[in-house]
Amino acid sequence: MGLARVVAQMPAAVIVVEAPSGRIVHVNARARDMAERQLGRPVPHELTPDWEIFHPDGRRYAMKEWPLVRSITTGEEVVDEEYFNVLPDGGRMTIRCSSSPIREDEGRIVAGVLVMTDVTEQKRQEERLKYLAGLLDNTEDAIVALDAEWLVTVWNKGAERMYGWTADEVVGRHTLEVAYLDMSDEERAAVRHVVAEHGRWRGEVVARRKDGAAVSVELITVALRGERGETTGFLGLHRDIGERKEAEEALRSAQRHSETILESITDVFVAVDREWRYTYVNARALRRMQERSGRQLTREGVLGQRLWEMFPDAVGSEVYETYQQAMREQRQVEFEAYFAPSGEWIETHVYPSGSGLFIYFRNIDERKQAEEERERRVRQQALVADLGLRALATDDLQELMDEAVALVARTLEVELSGVAEMPADSDDVILRAGVGWREGFVGRRIERDRDSQVGYTLLQREPVIAEDQATDQRFKPSTMTREHGVVSALTVMIESPDEPFGVLEALSTRRRRFSESDISFVQAVANVLAGAVERSRAEKRLAEVKEIERRRIARELHDEALQELTHAVALASRRLRRDSHASDELAAALKRVGEQLRGAIYDLRLGDEQDTPFPELLEALVAVHRAMAVGFEIELEVGDDVPTGRLGATGIEVLRILGEALTNARRHARPERVQVRVWASDVTLRAEVSDDGHGFAPASRSAPADGHGTRGMHERAELLHGRLDISSDPAAGTTVRLEVPLARELGGAVDHVRVLLVEDQTAVREAIASAFTRDAGFDVVGQAASLAEARGMLHDVDVAVLDLGLPDGFGADLIDELREISPRAQALVLSATLDHAAVARAIQRGAAGALDKMAHLDEVVDTVRRLRAGEILLPMDEVVELLRFAGRQEEQERQHREAIARLTPREREVLQALGDGLGSQQIAARLHITIRTQRNHVASILAKLGVHSQLQAVLFALRYGVITLPS
Repeated sequence: MGLARVVAQMPAAVIVVEAPSGRIVHVNARARDMAERQLGRPVPHELTPDWEIFHPDGRRYAMKEWPLVRSITTGEEVVDEEYFNVLPDGGRMTIRCSSSPIREDEGRIVAGVLVMTDVTEQKRQEERLKYLAGLLDNTEDAIVALDAEWLVTVWNKGAERMYGWTADEVVGRHTLEVAYLDMSDEERAAVRHVVAEHGRWRGEVVARRKDGAAVSVELITVALRGERGETTGFLGLHRDIGERKEAEEALRSAQRHSETILESITDVFVAVDREWRYTYVNARALRRMQERSGRQLTREGVLGQRLWEMFPDAVGSEVYETYQQAMREQRQVEFEAYFAPSGEWIETHVYPSGSGLFIYFRNIDERKQAEEERERRVRQQALVADLGLRALATDDLQELMDEAVALVARTLEVELSGVAEMPADSDDVILRAGVGWREGFVGRRIERDRDSQVGYTLLQREPVIAEDQATDQRFKPSTMTREHGVVSALTVMIESPDEPFGVLEALSTRRRRFSESDISFVQAVANVLAGAVERSRAEKRLAEVKEIERRRIARELHDEALQELTHAVALASRRLRRDSHASDELAAALKRVGEQLRGAIYDLRLGDEQDTPFPELLEALVAVHRAMAVGFEIELEVGDDVPTGRLGATGIEVLRILGEALTNARRHARPERVQVRVWASDVTLRAEVSDDGHGFAPASRSAPADGHGTRGMHERAELLHGRLDISSDPAAGTTVRLEVPLARELGGAVDHVRVLLVEDQTAVREAIASAFTRDAGFDVVGQAASLAEARGMLHDVDVAVLDLGLPDGFGADLIDELREISPRAQALVLSATLDHAAVARAIQRGAAGALDKMAHLDEVVDTVRRLRAGEILLPMDEVVELLRFAGRQEEQERQHREAIARLTPREREVLQALGDGLGSQQIAARLHITIRTQRNHVASILAKLGVHSQLQAVLFALRYGVITLPS
């Protein structure tokens, strides 16, 4: 108790700590007051490491370095050691302490006592005196000491230089006699009142030198106090600020000039410091900020605000990353970028300054639009050129029109496109080809509406644009366009020298403007179609002429030449009976001529027989060759499963191949027996012509395979998508085998590739679907615009063509579900950009390949065909690189999640509070911690997550679901 009373009455703060536990066993009132009132925290029950003290040079004490800890652990006697604590307002409290161990009789340390004295004010006075002494001895400024009556007691060299008076001239005189200030009596009285009340005054004044010249002075006057607090005198620090004032005025003038320039430019200009706080914004920048935020802002309200906190949606953009790099490296950057938050292209110049960055940028949408227009025109010209080449390579006008409307829809990104044909024999219009139309509309014949846009285009014979059909006064929307919700339309003529073929349409269900390049593109496509139409008409006319001529020749050969030849054979037989040998030779020769002529007539007439049942034509073919056969028999075997009906053009070409095989056997093989076998399955017609004559070796130059007839057989088989094999042996004869698919003619079920299309753009999806539909080997079993819609279509799928950028997620995420439902299914992904990261993710999910969405439709179909044939679509080194890239992405995500795992529960609470929009004071209050502890937590969070700002930390946490934003 005696010790407790002694400790309690000591004029210093005393703490007694038990050893070795560190439990605090006694604290006197002065120590408790020092902790609770001055440091703002309660005295703990034991020594804990979160109590921070610092060396005078700012280094933090480790707990083992604390004076009291040293005393109770090592027995050290610490005398008058100084350290400081950080006050809640950020200031310092300097402590001078002594600590000693308390020992038992045996010498064991059982406790330690710490005696602390607050010497903060004493240190301040010492520093002040030291500062004043230094000023007096070394400063260039004038230092003047006055007594309580304002009489000069000290006048240093700086004062002599500033005012022109020597110390001997002024000491003992009133300050106003030697340093007269241009101040009124009221202003002077106010200064004295402030000095008396607060102990100091600081301001700028104009003083007079000994010669009367004015000098601008920054004056600091400090009251000197006695032991009882009475004023014993004054100390004045006078600094000549004439040059500074001139420089400030020059700077202000230059700044006003710069601001005038910056306000007059048409670019946005801002300046930010290293903490991203605005330090200057010009008028145009302020207007843009108001437009972006939707609020009325003032320049004063913006200055001091942080750029990324005013515009958080810019964080993570290309602009954000480039600004950050310029700030880190303090280097000039010039770049162009699309800024998604404002939906514009900007050209930006970033210049480093000593304090931050100068940034100015301008909108370059018009320039980018012009560049994009030029690029679009070049792409469109290339597409038109490609279409023109395809038009030259094909005689299928319908296929070309299908490709043309798909190309228009895909290139112009419109929902509907079509070719409206105007037949010459009626006033109707036929929708010959189309994309985006409802089922049943393509191929429909409708009455021509001369008041519609199509009718108006046919009348004007030039391109017609309607941004809004409903309000256009030149014509009325047609029934078809109204039913499909068409708003904007572009129509051009498909010209022809004789008469217009029709109109090519590009239709949008959203209001849009068609550019000059759009018009030129559609007109160019229409011109390609016009050329193809004219060529088709010319070929049709030529075919008609050829057909008439063929029929005439066949008729004349049959009715005249063959009859005359038969009569000649009879006459020769009668006249040459006396020379039987000559008669036999002539008769045989004439007979051979007749047979050949009969074969030629058969070939000429074959084109007219497409509607005749295939078995009848086959019998006729064999009959013709039997008539020409000399010394051998031709056997015909027809299977029961051979179609009994007509096979159209396919049947005619099959008969031509078989006829060529029979001709080769008759001319080259010298057989004793020729067999013709024809059989079929539901989907394939098979035929075989075999002989037992003289075969040929594969390398033989005389082999029929080298002849024009055999090449023609192969070409015909390829046109029929069939397969022709010829095998021969000199000792065994020759066999010709033919297989031809019959799916189109027989309507039988074919083992088609079942394709699922998942693409959100209707025009693109339907264009791809039409390309697959045109190919006999594919069935489009489903079309979906989203992941959700596609999930109900995954059964019985062979190949899924997946767009990566779907409205409800990443397209490749569907692959696992597809494989689970259709285990043997494969996936081909489409991407508008073929982004490396997206493709890598897709390959990792199990995609077999990737295509650009701008690829030609035939390329998409061919790629799926190659995929089903077992080809590897991507080189292995590219697959490996993509998988490595995906691995790096996964590694980065793993590192991010490990960083999150290192957050303590308290740090997560601080992070959530930041996400709730709380400031430092509010977070400290919510979590019952000090401001400094809160700041330490924030610093730890930034270090663990590897980010540079609280906003980045919040975005990081949101990305990985660590915190949630308030609803």
